Amino acid sequence: MGMAFMGVAFVFVKSAVTGYSPFVFLFYRFLIATMVLSLIFHKQIPKVTNTAIKTASLCGIPLFLSILFQTIGLKYTTVSNSAFITGMVVLLIPIFKMIFYKKKVKPIVWISCVVAMTGLYIITLKNGLKLNIGDLWTVACAMALAFYVLQIGKYAHEPSPMARVTIIMVVCTIGSLLGGLSTPGVNWFPQEYGFWKGLIFTSLLGTVYMYAVQSYGQRFIEEEKVALAYLTEPIFATMAAVFLINEKVTIHTFLGGTLILAAMFLSKIKTDRLKQLVVKVRHKS
Repeated sequence: MGMAFMGVAFVFVKSAVTGYSPFVFLFYRFLIATMVLSLIFHKQIPKVTNTAIKTASLCGIPLFLSILFQTIGLKYTTVSNSAFITGMVVLLIPIFKMIFYKKKVKPIVWISCVVAMTGLYIITLKNGLKLNIGDLWTVACAMALAFYVLQIGKYAHEPSPMARVTIIMVVCTIGSLLGGLSTPGVNWFPQEYGFWKGLIFTSLLGTVYMYAVQSYGQRFIEEEKVALAYLTEPIFATMAAVFLINEKVTIHTFLGGTLILAAMFLSKIKTDRLKQLVVKVRHKS
């Protein structure tokens, strides 16, 4: 359910940030999320320690950067492109675990990366083999998001997870505010109904619900399994873009996105099961 909300949120974010600073949208988004979480989990807030604030900051910074990069990217690229490229976080998580935590990466993951990069290559064909500026921002988003998932997993078993999520939202609110204040000519009070409609949906369902559930869930499951949920996000986002804003999905996006999606699923196949399947096929033939 959370990924469905996130998928639809792509459409609302793109509509909301058109003509407005991403920092304004993000400031209100995280401010509302902070207020709602503070009300719901007000009993946990007084129990917050300096250690919890530190760990929340280490999680909040990559989350803020990932959403900022994605929001900026949506101003210049399509919803479907943004969703499929963001989905590459599924492949980045095991690779980053290898680089930063010295964990082994299964060969199937490398194969999946080749398939995903082929998909990304096809998407760029419509731009003369170049990623447009929006796609580049979204690649940066996927990288920052991978760091966020790893950080959440690292500190998942520490006490008061909901208080930590609330502090993460505070970190993101402050980052958005500082970004907006450093940008000249920012309109802090948009008059368009679409901006506020998108903001409410994204704040409550795409932020409060999504990140609270994820933070709590990672107390019980590994980062790679959490990443599995991201497999469905591009599908929901593309469907929402087609039906809500009549976005046209080009053949390049369709083929490239299909390959990226296939790479995500491929990366989650257990090698031993794949070998068993190959043996069965050989016996039948």
